[in-house]
Amino acid sequence: MAGLAVHRCGSSGPGVLWIHGYTMDSTLWKPLWDLLPGFRHIGVDLPGHGASGVLPPGLTLPELADRLAGVAGDHGADRVVGLSFGTISALQLAVDHPEVTRALVVAAPGLNGGALDPAAGRRRRELTALARMGAGGDVLADLWMSSPPDIYTGTLRHPQVRARIRAVVSRHSWQELRGDGMRTLVSHPQLGDLHRIEARTLVVSGTEDMEAFLRNAATIHRSVPGCRRLDVPGAGHLPLLECPEAVAGPLAAHLAPGPDDRAPAPAPGPVPAPGPGPDPDGQAI
Repeated sequence: MAGLAVHRCGSSGPGVLWIHGYTMDSTLWKPLWDLLPGFRHIGVDLPGHGASGVLPPGLTLPELADRLAGVAGDHGADRVVGLSFGTISALQLAVDHPEVTRALVVAAPGLNGGALDPAAGRRRRELTALARMGAGGDVLADLWMSSPPDIYTGTLRHPQVRARIRAVVSRHSWQELRGDGMRTLVSHPQLGDLHRIEARTLVVSGTEDMEAFLRNAATIHRSVPGCRRLDVPGAGHLPLLECPEAVAGPLAAHLAPGPDDRAPAPAPGPVPAPGPGPDPDGQAI
């Protein structure tokens, strides 16, 4: 497997590994990093994203978690933040490699075996068909960022944020859609392992996020021992990118060194009521 590209910021403090969402890369973290001095930020580009190598066929989620744990270890990171698709890897890291996940933040969480968004699944099938016919760049970026699904709807209230994301998405290779590289990543079950997570965990949701991701957040909040919850008013699916000023303080407090860096007592937080079962054709993003 080709190497994973890394972007770094900060020279002192606890090391934090940041894992981005689908079709994004680690350059998008910079505005939030600027609001979090006192940490060493290590942003990794997932396989097939940013400056990293292609996503190899057959890569499993535990194998990816092993590679990410290696990056964290190389850079002395023992805290992890994941967003959207990146939360799947972050959760697997917490299950398989507690030594690099003393504290964990999962925002707008995807969850293998959890709730799926039907509109995202339909859009991904459209993108796959176009990619296999040779489309790419702006055509796929514009389709992916249109609604439904409402992955990027929240960014309409933040034009500069949306423009930065659009520039990154337009550079995405879409290589994973021309083969089956994603299949093994999203097929590894996670629901039964959530209770094994020892990390001090915070789940972050925008109040305007899609129902499937709110349900995943509720599942994680219930299942991970001591998990805390932060709801960001008015934010959509990408609260860490849409509202960096609103989340920086709670993230700094959560990621700061604690007495034992393990799960505290549970804190109360609103939990959405369970919805209907997931669409089998949906796709966590």
